[in-house]
Amino acid sequence: MKIRLALAAAAASAALLGAPVAQAAPANNGAAAKAALDSIQPQPNDAAGVIDGIAAANAVLKQLGITPFTPTIGACTDFSFPLALGGAMPGPNTPFLGDFELLGVDLNAVKKGEILYGFVPVGVINDSGDKSGMRVAWFNVNTFKGELGAPMGGITDVIVDAVEKRISEAGLPEIITGPAVAPLKAALNVLPSNGVRGGLVDTGSGTVLSAIYGTVKKGDATCFFFPSLGIATAK
Repeated sequence: MKIRLALAAAAASAALLGAPVAQAAPANNGAAAKAALDSIQPQPNDAAGVIDGIAAANAVLKQLGITPFTPTIGACTDFSFPLALGGAMPGPNTPFLGDFELLGVDLNAVKKGEILYGFVPVGVINDSGDKSGMRVAWFNVNTFKGELGAPMGGITDVIVDAVEKRISEAGLPEIITGPAVAPLKAALNVLPSNGVRGGLVDTGSGTVLSAIYGTVKKGDATCFFFPSLGIATAK
């Protein structure tokens, strides 16, 4: 009951703030995502820098096919305050590949009733170690089910692992796994180690209110990010 109340509170906050609604979106090419990521720099202390930083994070999520949520800010132990942006992609969909089917089998990283969450901090780098600090709180208003603290990880690993799992579940020969995921890996390899996170959640169909929050390592420092809020419609 406490978890549901907490999720309901986060959900209400998202609705009151007019959080963006995520719909399934077509993915774009990796080169554009890399260009957007390369443009991300530690934010300067001026309004123009803040706007540019959020715009760059927004572009990264959109190139992945992820609809952005509300911007947020982090507080780091090195006394920096990086900006960040979360977002969501309802299934069926696969970043960079769109609706991914092979030999008549649905191999989408994000299946029907699931949501892929993404998170892009601005200027957070050198975090190639532990990527387990970010979390998703979600609440499906149609089913009254939810979760507080669904884990996120490195977005490349999350997406590739999901597609490989689909191949295994479909009973397809292991020999096709490499060729099937090769185009996806090639596209995702353009994403540098920049704190970019992903989380795949089985929310069920319905309107899902979400909050992405948690920690990202920044070298020897740790950054805690306040929630990025949004609404996604899972089919």
